[in-house]
Amino acid sequence: MNKIIKLIVLMFVAGLYGIGIYAEDSIPLSNQQPQQLTVEQQQQQQKLQQLLAGLKQQMATSTASNAQAAPVSQNATPSPPASNSAIPSTIAKTGDMYDDAFSGVIGQMLPMTPSQIVRLRQLFNETQQAAATTGGVPPRPATTSVLVNLSPQATPPVIRLGAGYITSVVFMDSTGQAWPIEAYSIGDPMSFNIQWDKKGNTLLIQAMSFYKRSNLAIILRGLNTPVMLTLLSGQEAVDYRVDLRVPGMGPNAVYIQNGLPDAANSILLDVLNGIPPKDAKILKVAGGDCQAWLLNDRLFLRTSLDVISPAWKAVMSSIDGTHAYELQPSPVVLALQHGKDTTITLTLEGLE
Repeated sequence: MNKIIKLIVLMFVAGLYGIGIYAEDSIPLSNQQPQQLTVEQQQQQQKLQQLLAGLKQQMATSTASNAQAAPVSQNATPSPPASNSAIPSTIAKTGDMYDDAFSGVIGQMLPMTPSQIVRLRQLFNETQQAAATTGGVPPRPATTSVLVNLSPQATPPVIRLGAGYITSVVFMDSTGQAWPIEAYSIGDPMSFNIQWDKKGNTLLIQAMSFYKRSNLAIILRGLNTPVMLTLLSGQEAVDYRVDLRVPGMGPNAVYIQNGLPDAANSILLDVLNGIPPKDAKILKVAGGDCQAWLLNDRLFLRTSLDVISPAWKAVMSSIDGTHAYELQPSPVVLALQHGKDTTITLTLEGLE
């Protein structure tokens, strides 16, 4: 490569030298009087002479440096060409260039280290969790059964709702049978979403936002008085299911031989919800699935069995088949399992 450059320089110098000689020789002499040159021609000639002088000096310096080099002996092995000795350095430079390019591509496509990616994912998950978590303590789920009072001075039942939670409101009559819904109307349809299959006795209510209030009117089939409810969202407890027991006999009512049920018996309602009567004594029951309490010479039972003996004074049933009975104290109770002919004997311990 260096030889080629030197050859080009020599050819260029030789050409300029020749041009310079021609320029000097081309000045005609007439009667030994030099031809008068213009100012522009004189400047060009001076520049050309300066360039020739500089090139001649560079050539002289290069020749002197070559002359100072050590002479090569006749038996000495000739050194390999300079171009071969330059190959390793060129390859090294080329390798460095590819390594730099590869590192640049990695830096553009994967600018983060694996540990940084893991940390970024952790921060992303923490941010999503914080954004999805509501403030405060999560609401407590509840399932209740409420007696509906249709008198004008009565306070409507309250349904506790929560944003993101579904509450089922079930309507039943005094006998515990389903009371179908005819129609409903809500005060704030933008804040509460209600689903109904237009034939059943269940409404699915969901609050669309926190801390909203409204009311709901329900028309039951065959009942002229609407059932009014108060809807509250953002409470400490959320009603997952509310059984509303409406006084009266619905279209699906089951008539009981021992008389009409006592719809206003709050103690039976608590027993039906699994709440022991206040100051009641707990009795042990053997022979079947049943809970028993004794209060003021009255026996209260909570069971899914149908009690046939002794005769009960009052009964209250839920739509899931659970019954609450009030009867005279007796150490032995006979019952049928879901109306079947098989008789189950319940033995109560603790009666005095």
